[in-house]
Amino acid sequence: MALGLVLAIVALLSNARRDDRPPAPSPIAGRLVSDDDGPLEELVMHYVPEAESEIGPAYRDFLRALPETTRVVFVVRRGGRGALLSFLSRILVSLARLRIVEIDGALGAWSKDRALVLSPASGESRHELLIPPRPRAGEISRPQDWSVVPALAAALPDDFAVRTLPIAFDAGDFAIVGKRVVFDANLFARNRGRGFRSPAELRDRLATLLGRDVVMLGDESGDVPRHHMSMYMAPVGDGVVLVGDPRAGERIVGSDYAPGEVGAETHVPLHADFTPATIARFDRAADELARAGFRVLRIPTVPFEDKTYFAYTNGVYESRDGARTAWVPNFGLSALDLAANAVYANLGFRVVPISVRALYTQHGTIGCLVNVVARGD
Repeated sequence: MALGLVLAIVALLSNARRDDRPPAPSPIAGRLVSDDDGPLEELVMHYVPEAESEIGPAYRDFLRALPETTRVVFVVRRGGRGALLSFLSRILVSLARLRIVEIDGALGAWSKDRALVLSPASGESRHELLIPPRPRAGEISRPQDWSVVPALAAALPDDFAVRTLPIAFDAGDFAIVGKRVVFDANLFARNRGRGFRSPAELRDRLATLLGRDVVMLGDESGDVPRHHMSMYMAPVGDGVVLVGDPRAGERIVGSDYAPGEVGAETHVPLHADFTPATIARFDRAADELARAGFRVLRIPTVPFEDKTYFAYTNGVYESRDGARTAWVPNFGLSALDLAANAVYANLGFRVVPISVRALYTQHGTIGCLVNVVARGD
């Protein structure tokens, strides 16, 4: 009887653990919009008037260099159309293919993070916007922004549909490189509370869900730089991946560099972090990407506190008619900016510097402000 009772308890506990795990999803058909290949056909961006002092310079530099054929959907809060048009006029930008969607509720500036994007399947016309479940208490996310994508799809039902994936994520937790998807241990840290017991289990689930070759960097939080992928790496086409190089940054700015700003949450003056542990995170990411078959090139970076970086990898990229353009974050430090821009120029990119010094302490720059929802062939 005692043995039977023990076995029954073990079975109940096992079933409880299984019940906590997300159900096995059906594989997603279709092509995820890549981060590095093809012309920019359509973008979604958010305009938040109270954030204009931070986002305004980046929007100005980016939009002025945008091809006239690129469609832009700007999302604003209800009643914000006039403020957006006034802003575009003040920065001397006239978008020939502009659509404005007004929504109710909260709206942050980070359009990229709200959704991964799936190109229309054969015979379909709508892009699918892949979003996480509604955030739970304590999850690392922006719960006030969760309703933005459903509201956008409701406003443009002929263009967008919404699908919820069974994992907690920001789109910035992924890099989409052709038919491969790269993510890291930071995503596992987000999903510990959603029933995933190991990094391998999350990796295997994503491979099944996405139906693609997946590459996972690191095993535990702290193995690679914290925060989104583009804070330390960027796929730039032809199998090349740029990875931040703190050593190169230190040689340029010096080991005691302090930029003069304070941390967004800590309110403590920022100070460059060139410790061996931080450098090792970037090196591990570079090594694992190389082992996965990518050609890895290093680009200067300056890490500060977790999530805050002079990240030259947080850009926007396109290839069009045999030419390539990179909209590259620039931080107002001439020697550092020039060294980073030269890495792109040496790869054959036309470099468009984007002024992001007013923005970077919020843990993102131009790559986080622009969601590329459609690319041409």
